[in-house]
Amino acid sequence: MAIEIRNGTVIAWNGTRHEVIDPGVVVFEGSKIIFVGSAYDGNSDEIIDASGRLVIPGLINSHLHVTDTPYTQGYLEDIGDRDPAGSATNLVSLYKVLPEVRHATDPEAQVAAAECAFAELARTGSTTVVELGYDGEIGGDGDIAITEQVADVAGRIGLRCYSGPRYRTRHYGQNSDGTIFYKDYPDRGRRRFEACIEFCEQWNGRFGDRLRTMLAPGQIDTCDAELLRDTRRTADELHLPIQLHAGQSKNEFQRIGATENRTTVEYLEGCGLLGPDFIIGHGQIISGDGDASSMAAHEIVALRDSQTTICHLPWVKARRGNVINSIQKYKDLGIRQCLGTDTFPFDLFNDMRMAAVVCKIVEKAADAAPSEDVFAMATTGGADALGRPDLGRLAPGCRADIVMVRIDTPKAAPVYDPFKFLVLSATGEDIDRVIVDGHTIVQTGEVQTLDVPAAVRRLNDASKRVWARLDL
Repeated sequence: MAIEIRNGTVIAWNGTRHEVIDPGVVVFEGSKIIFVGSAYDGNSDEIIDASGRLVIPGLINSHLHVTDTPYTQGYLEDIGDRDPAGSATNLVSLYKVLPEVRHATDPEAQVAAAECAFAELARTGSTTVVELGYDGEIGGDGDIAITEQVADVAGRIGLRCYSGPRYRTRHYGQNSDGTIFYKDYPDRGRRRFEACIEFCEQWNGRFGDRLRTMLAPGQIDTCDAELLRDTRRTADELHLPIQLHAGQSKNEFQRIGATENRTTVEYLEGCGLLGPDFIIGHGQIISGDGDASSMAAHEIVALRDSQTTICHLPWVKARRGNVINSIQKYKDLGIRQCLGTDTFPFDLFNDMRMAAVVCKIVEKAADAAPSEDVFAMATTGGADALGRPDLGRLAPGCRADIVMVRIDTPKAAPVYDPFKFLVLSATGEDIDRVIVDGHTIVQTGEVQTLDVPAAVRRLNDASKRVWARLDL
């Protein structure tokens, strides 16, 4: 059955970049787009009137955590440390509060959190999400079962999801005197690694191929070289993408230097991880001062020529007193980039705006991080990082992942430049309809595939249990 979306302003893919067709037409049949242009002369079985709407490709949220985020909300804000230079180090939030909240979160609470998080992701236009489950110190290997339940939630809601439970050699925490400790697992994470591989093999391709799996080693300072080399070998054997948390803190960068006698990029390259299927999640401090310009020439070449992708998470960093200052620099250096929300709110429009504005401020240049480039990070940037030329684009042959954004409101009108509206003005509240693989999962701004009020009640009940266990 051919379904035609007409009368909207279409953000189409011309093979090189997004372009505006106004008015435009998008036609899809089943899960595939079959036509994008200004007029369609074929037969349509159903017409969707997109008057007063932007028709855009589904957004790709390339880095997030859904199982514990609601329980950190309200704890991680407005806390942290300051170093003598006045910049937040966030040792308290990253190394103390976050692990303690995760320890207090039971399996039922994690699934309740995932329901609400995925509902919010769908409602705000993220059609593809990369969910990086957390590490195995909570219940050992038992949380693989939780990863399975969470993946099932994403599948039932109708999202396209990449899922990978994390594994690592050691875990970290904060001592009472404020210092950071690292403690190896008895088997250096090998049993957990094997369990994650088994999950990837068994769950890849479920829900009509909307669920795909990936390898997700934990923070770079918690993974030894052997584990990372085995990750690359396994990814090559199973044809899986990899995402690793790296560049989160000065402490992390300093530890890699102390233990490996290398920079972050040198360590990644030495372990064989760099490549077009590899995503660095965070990537804020992969040089000593967090500035891409401070990387050595051979590090820049290694990232660029390997086609490694940096996944920026602007909002979570900004609210902790840090900024992503390298978006324009990375682009100028030819290094691939994408966007994610990491935690709350799960509204990628918020992170697009933060990415653009913060970059302009730190670069002291109004033309830094132009809106069209930032929008590309949230669409084709994420798609390319996942090896999916059929995502993040409205073009024949691509998946029918389509979002309709209202522009018939006082807030939007008049829309001279759709990219500037999407990046600098729009929010998830402007979403009207969301289609994934040809199926409508959000209509008139409401999720159609989940009883949202009931899910919210479950989350509120779970939060009482979690917060009762905490003494922060």
